[in-house]
Amino acid sequence: MAVHTKLTREEIIFHLTKYNIGELVDFKEILQGIDNSNFILITKKGKFILTIFESRIRENDLPFFINFKLHLAKKGIVCPCPILDNSGSAIVDLKGKKSAIVTFLNGAIIKKITPDHCFEVGKILARMHLAAADFKMTRENDLGINGFRPLFSKFESLLENYQKDLREEILTNLDFLEKSWRFDLPASAVHLDLFPDNVFFSISHSPLVKDDLVMGQKISGVIDFYFAANDVLIYDFAITATAWLDDEEKFLALFKGYETVRKFEESEKDFLKIALVAASMRFLLTRLHDMFFTPKDSLVKIKDPQEYLAKLRLFKAQI
Repeated sequence: MAVHTKLTREEIIFHLTKYNIGELVDFKEILQGIDNSNFILITKKGKFILTIFESRIRENDLPFFINFKLHLAKKGIVCPCPILDNSGSAIVDLKGKKSAIVTFLNGAIIKKITPDHCFEVGKILARMHLAAADFKMTRENDLGINGFRPLFSKFESLLENYQKDLREEILTNLDFLEKSWRFDLPASAVHLDLFPDNVFFSISHSPLVKDDLVMGQKISGVIDFYFAANDVLIYDFAITATAWLDDEEKFLALFKGYETVRKFEESEKDFLKIALVAASMRFLLTRLHDMFFTPKDSLVKIKDPQEYLAKLRLFKAQI
């Protein structure tokens, strides 16, 4: 569950007086996700998403996230576009926190991933990389190679009671990644969290299909840019690969889809296996952190770190 800040109907109605998006008809909490509080707003002018930024999001990062989405949208990438309030601001105070209202994207999250879906994900990822090439704002990736040790240090002392020898295994892999990392590869602002639940596919209706709903093969939009930062493109590709793929056929589909839009440089191909280890390390560390520090009475579902420990070992063994 990801609604940390509760809102009443009256509070939302008052908040909408700051905008020109119509009177509130209905609203609904969005329970997916972890970090922010999200609501679907239905007004007399359409559907919108209201996000309240919680503690993980730094206020000074918000202009980067907002402007990155606007930049991609201008380049033809379908993503949630910020709605400006009556004073021309995209970031607005709400219950002592920062908030934003963005456009609503139609589509649905895919549940049964096929190679065709992976091919389309590769294409949209490459399109985002090309579109971001001239984006001028920058943000350091605090979940990149330079952010791993600071994150690890927060729970390093707790590992012995969780899994014997895991501390040493992580330290060994951190040493390897820091010695092997390349900062000279093609880079730009990148998404860095293109998981299946952040990609919407088109849907259609058919009387021949149960529930009158048919999932399409085409991507209708990309959401959740709140991990976006500057990093090498191949790391963003590796994050996407570890999130979407469980067999070679899907990996090849993702790779081929990407290369229909942007060809990898040979240096990127040579670095891919190391990038896959780094991507696995990122999610191993973040899941361990969440496991140790999420309050026991929280309704947030903690994801299993072992999934990414297994992936890290698999990719490291291939180097």
